[in-house]
Amino acid sequence: MLDLFKGLSTMQLALVFCAGFAAVAIAGIFVCRPYSLRWIHGRRNANDMIGFSLQSFAALYGILLGLLAVEAYQDFSSVKDAVSKKALTLATLRHDLDGLPAPLSAQLQQDLQDYTVEALETHWPKDVSAPTPTGPSPTLRRMLRKLFAFQPSTKSEELVYGEAFRQINTLIEQRRQLLSSEGNGIPAPMWAVVYLGAFLYMLLMCLFDMEMHVHLLLGATTALFLGAVIFLIAALDNPFRGGVTVDPAPIVEMRDALAHS
Repeated sequence: MLDLFKGLSTMQLALVFCAGFAAVAIAGIFVCRPYSLRWIHGRRNANDMIGFSLQSFAALYGILLGLLAVEAYQDFSSVKDAVSKKALTLATLRHDLDGLPAPLSAQLQQDLQDYTVEALETHWPKDVSAPTPTGPSPTLRRMLRKLFAFQPSTKSEELVYGEAFRQINTLIEQRRQLLSSEGNGIPAPMWAVVYLGAFLYMLLMCLFDMEMHVHLLLGATTALFLGAVIFLIAALDNPFRGGVTVDPAPIVEMRDALAHS
């Protein structure tokens, strides 16, 4: 999604796209009507040819928007699943750490709680315009250093030790996956094609020759729906900083559970 819209809420984003597209269509009808009547409908009515062109264009443009909407929703769903899996990994690691001796177990439990706070601040920042972190997690690195310094003395500690390592490495992979998803939105050239297509679609709508009130009604409603579809794609384009964000509830629940353990 364009950076210009990243700080808007879902309702604000919907208002910008729906009302904005409708306003542009209405303004376009008033601006284009005198010229279209003189240059296009001067000798004979060209509504049939404009309608045929609009129908062909709408089919191609509709396919493009449909594919983008499906792709945006699939990416959103995959990130939602990744967040749930990350919360499951946190819960599993929490129980694994209970098998280590004190005081290492308590220290790692505290580090795990700190990591849940770090994850919330990283993936759901209060300032959505802040740059996405690119380096490794300092909390996970601290946990790994503590595990490296520990030498298991029993078979059970050795099993827990290996499982804790595996879960922390899984958290590192999941963190990288979620961070990469923030930059995997629809590329800018594709957005340019979407907006160009919307402009041409509304331009063709403005070229019809019909009664003014009918023209305004059809143009505004068509543009309103077009804005709603593009809003849907834009809102789902960034699962963490877009209009519709992935629910952080699974990570929040783990943070609260660790705080009260």
